Amino acid sequence: MYETNEVRDLAKTEKSIDIAVPAEQVWPMLLWDRLPEWLDVITAAEYTSPEKDRVGATAHVIGETAGVRAEWDIEITEYDKPRKATWRTTGGNLTAIGVTTLAPTKTGTRLSFMIDSELPYSILGKIINKLVVSRSFERSIERGLAKLKSMLET
Repeated sequence: MYETNEVRDLAKTEKSIDIAVPAEQVWPMLLWDRLPEWLDVITAAEYTSPEKDRVGATAHVIGETAGVRAEWDIEITEYDKPRKATWRTTGGNLTAIGVTTLAPTKTGTRLSFMIDSELPYSILGKIINKLVVSRSFERSIERGLAKLKSMLET
């Protein structure tokens, strides 16, 4: 495992969307067990710790993109409700760090999402990861954010 400040050759995805509701309405949808409701790349997620809204909370997650199934465990490393959450993988076949931030706008909230990820591939597999899997993942994130916006604004 690596620290969040370590520089690696990972597939990086960064996306933002403005949602016309306050951060307090967006935040509950960002909990891991709610992600499958709007983010199709996450097929299942369940908290493995008694608490889910604090530093040290853990979850088990299953996802799929571009026909590649991944299963991993996460730990929340920073939690500032309803502004920012940071997490890292602690096990499974995905290595990743992620940051979600919410910032007020004139009409609601800007949700920003960043993830650096790496699947356990050979050198050729890592090239395929960057060319195929990460592009599919990026499109899934865009679709998910649009779905979340639609869900919250109706």
